[in-house]
Amino acid sequence: MDLKKIAEGCGYPSIETVTDYRELDNALNEAKNTSVLSFIEAKAAIGARDNLGRPTTTAKENKEKFMDGLKA
Repeated sequence: MDLKKIAEGCGYPSIETVTDYRELDNALNEAKNTSVLSFIEAKAAIGARDNLGRPTTTAKENKEKFMDGLKA
């Protein structure tokens, strides 16, 4: 799927593809400093780190913590 072509067809005047943090930072700064609608496609690797931990809380606990945070 060519997201840049889709964005172009939707009328985005500014379209950027980034592949690393530096490029993303630059693209976000450019988007913030312009008055036109911007589309940023961020390419990311598929998969997860080997040492990535598993969640220790349930979805319901996460929701409740999130809702409590909104009340604060």
